Amino acid sequence: MAQPARGAVELVLSDDERDQLVAWSRGSSRFALRARIVLAWTEPGVSGDEVAAHVGVSRTMVHGWRRRFAEHRLAGLSDRERPGRPKTDLVLSDDERDQLTRWSRRAKSSQSLALRARIVLACAKPGATNKNVASDLRVHESTVAKWRRRFIDKRLDGVVDVPRPGRPPSIRPDKVEEVLAATLEQVPESATRWSRASMAEKSGLSKSTIGRIWHRFEVAPHTRESVTARSKNITCGFPAQSTDVS
Repeated sequence: MAQPARGAVELVLSDDERDQLVAWSRGSSRFALRARIVLAWTEPGVSGDEVAAHVGVSRTMVHGWRRRFAEHRLAGLSDRERPGRPKTDLVLSDDERDQLTRWSRRAKSSQSLALRARIVLACAKPGATNKNVASDLRVHESTVAKWRRRFIDKRLDGVVDVPRPGRPPSIRPDKVEEVLAATLEQVPESATRWSRASMAEKSGLSKSTIGRIWHRFEVAPHTRESVTARSKNITCGFPAQSTDVS
């Protein structure tokens, strides 16, 4: 079998790196192709020609991405930033930082929102670059660029999901938060747990809407889980995306 090019450093992946590369490689984008190139390079004794033939690209390309990964690891597979286009500084107000911090701590109710909040908080650190943030959070650099840009353009509203066309939210975020807070922290006066009917009467919403809110945030009062345990998974400050329960 052909040997790697002279002077080439053997590629050894950590378990986390391999898991991430395998996940990326299952797509069909250029980024997925880069992940497949790196994974192919980790085979013992493989040559650039063999990797190129296996992946279906040029030898020059496989050596280029091998070198980028060896130098910068996962962050090296991201597209290079274009020169001459300085980024707008991302500066947070105290209220924005507090809200992003609450969102970033969500363990269950909205993991995607939590990740976006962590991205924005990381981008707001002095000297932070998209590449460094992507590496620290183990995401693609384009993902960091997207949510950084969305936050700068629309602030907190830019971090939540874009409403789907034709389905405007029918319930205000503070109303959803009110229902969830009452479900987790209170009990009805004449019963030991909330039902859809009792919560509907308290909140002024329909029973079906209460059911959709509970389902959306995986709240199940009938299981009698402790308020303390459930409260660890869902926090206050629900964004506009959470209102889409109609």
